[in-house]
Amino acid sequence: MPILQITRVSKTFPGGTVALQETDLAVEENDFITILGPSGCGKSTLLRSVAGLESPSTGRIELDGKLVSGPGADRGMVFQSYTLFPWLTVLQNVCFGLREKGLPPAQQEAIAREFLSRVGLAGFEGHFPKQLSGGMQQRTALARALANDPRILLMDEPFGALDHQTRELMQELLLGVWEADRKTVLFVTHDIDEAIFMGNRVVVMSARPGRIKCDIPVPLEHPRHYSMKTAPGFSALKARLTEEIRVEVLRAGVAVATQ
Repeated sequence: MPILQITRVSKTFPGGTVALQETDLAVEENDFITILGPSGCGKSTLLRSVAGLESPSTGRIELDGKLVSGPGADRGMVFQSYTLFPWLTVLQNVCFGLREKGLPPAQQEAIAREFLSRVGLAGFEGHFPKQLSGGMQQRTALARALANDPRILLMDEPFGALDHQTRELMQELLLGVWEADRKTVLFVTHDIDEAIFMGNRVVVMSARPGRIKCDIPVPLEHPRHYSMKTAPGFSALKARLTEEIRVEVLRAGVAVATQ
């Protein structure tokens, strides 16, 4: 049975804007699925619906067979913006969810320090977010999400605001964590290289109103290294995905021009 089942989920916003057509997606335990599509296609709306931050207009979202009706600790969310509490230290930010769970302070700190170490932030526990680079803030956000031990990690273009070099380092960091823990991940991106490099499956969405156009397995072995980006298999998959997205962008442009 899939860990996450999305069944005929759609979203229409007030005013009649259809962001998402009826969509079905099954996510298996330990999957790392990247969601790719043109801007405004509804991929973030779909992810926010899984997070419980948006209510679907139709359909059902079930996690471990239970209906998703709002936010919960069983889903860890990492946004493009770092969403850290500026008045809390790095350690306190990572402890926040653990404190909400009612864990003893000593246990909170031990778990937080473990995950900060895993994302390369040992020694920065007493710093405040404004004292950190963008990459370090996003590492803190990732550590905070992982420390809560969610059933699924939801990531909405988490590296989109980072410079190219930092983005690549964060991709390798996240993959290293995933390869060690095999946490189930749903990862939204607009970057084709990132979608292939990170995912076991790439789900391509159509132009708005979005729907899942195709679901393509990524035949790259783990552990992954950036040298894979020059491999023939990577290039062939990139060419296919580029064409899939190009068709949708052109279709969206024609639709706008004829309105």
